[in-house]
This record gives sequence, C-alpha cells and structure tokens, in this order.
Amino acid sequence: MTGAAALGRIAALLAIGHPPSPMAPGAPLVAEKFVSPAGAIEAFLGDATGVVAFGELHQTTKTAGVRSSLARFTDEILPAMAPRAAHLIVETWVSRGDCGETEKKVTGDVARTTERPAETENEIVRLLRRAKELGIAPHVLDVDCHAYQTLVTSTGGVDYDRLLTMTGQHLGRAIQQALALPRPADRPLVLVYGGALHNDLEPSPELAKYSFGPAIDALTHGDYREVDLYVPALVDTYPALRAERWYPFWRATRTKPGTTLIRRQERSAVLLFDDQARGRRR
Repeated sequence: MTGAAALGRIAALLAIGHPPSPMAPGAPLVAEKFVSPAGAIEAFLGDATGVVAFGELHQTTKTAGVRSSLARFTDEILPAMAPRAAHLIVETWVSRGDCGETEKKVTGDVARTTERPAETENEIVRLLRRAKELGIAPHVLDVDCHAYQTLVTSTGGVDYDRLLTMTGQHLGRAIQQALALPRPADRPLVLVYGGALHNDLEPSPELAKYSFGPAIDALTHGDYREVDLYVPALVDTYPALRAERWYPFWRATRTKPGTTLIRRQERSAVLLFDDQARGRRR
C-alpha cells in the first residue's frame, strides 16, 4: 500500500488492532458475566504462570471523553493481579530528544496520525507509577537513534508498516528479557499492556509480522494468554469490531450488568467493561 490509502489503513490498525475478521464457523461463544474486571481476569487466567498480554483500543481525541481501557486497567485490574506479577511491560518509549530532527519528525507524525489525546501520556505515567507502588517492576521500550532513522522513508514520511513491525519486535524482545530476569515463585507473571494488534495469539497472515504472540507462546511452551480490553461505548463506533465473531454474543447480553468475558479459545479472550459503569475521565 502507498499514499493516502496506506496511511488510512495504518491509522485504523493503530487504533483498533484488528481488521474485520470473517465470521468463522465453530461452536457458539459464551458471554460470561462477572461482578468486576478483576474477577473476570482471575477466572480466565486460572493458574497461569507465564505471560499475560493485554491489548486495548487506543484512545483518540474523538473518544477522549470516555474513560479509557488504560485507566480502567490501572485502577481495576492491575491491583488484583499484583500479588502474582513480577514485571509489567508497557508499549511506550521515552522521547529523549537527542536524536535530532529525525526523532522530531517521527514523533510528530505519529502524534498527528494516531490522534492520541494529551491525557494518554499522563495515564501511561500513572500506570507505570502504580505498578511500581504495587511491587511490579515496570518496563518501557528502548528506541535508539538508528531505529528512528529506519522509520523515515525516502520521501521524508514515516514508514508506518515498519513502525508497527518494529513495535512488535521491541515488545517481544522486552518480554524475553523480562522472562530471563528473576521472578519470585509466588509472583511468576509477566504482564504486557499495549495495542490489540501486537498481542494476537493467532494473528491473521496479513498482521502476523506485527504480533509477538506466537513467538512468546512457543517460548513459554503455551503459558501465554491474550486478553483484549474494550470499553462498550466505543465498540459500536468501529465496523471492524462489529464484524468480530464475538460481537453478537456480547450484544445479546449487553443490558445485563457486569463485566463481560468472552473466550475466543482456551488462551484468548475479550473483556468488555461494564456498560453501566461508563464515565468520563477522573
């Protein structure tokens, strides 16, 4: 893809993480209801001891008035998982400003394309701080000057295909490094938080190069879990999500109170926060 079509496609992937998926045949999915997001996650994880990768629908300026998955994860899920978790890897990196015009070009272009609200950066900082308070070692990605240079095309634009590929690779590398670090026997989990594009356990061929899921699943000998987090108020606004196989099963139980968990398979699930718990940012 080139030009405007490519930019539009990449922007959609950065926001959603999944293209429209076919309504694959199979047994009907079950939408389970839980009192809290933490309870849903605990039921899904069971006795897992490896890597749990959470994917979100990235916030944009258009949806800034809706309390984000990131804020809800920080407040409602992370504290419950803390007693079992040693490390948290977050899909972000610090722009140090020492890579010159190339860094400014890339970071500025990405900011415009993804339309992330300014509050997102504050929420990421709060997540990292909260993890540390809970005894979980927080980690961010390390992007050097050479990496920035590889992201600039010959015409001066940003290669978003390369950006997504690089992000997935950096996340995978950070996970491998965390798995190699000491972990207390009672806190074996490595948590990952980022977009719902890179954590796919079974990515489509089109998106496979962006996902660390299969490689980490193999590395942990199947002790890998994928959980995508969605805020109901945003789901209906994306055709790609309405095309997902789980969507009609969620809609059928949407009016019932509680957090919804839908297992796509044994180690992959979708969590939809309580529709009645909508709220603006605090």
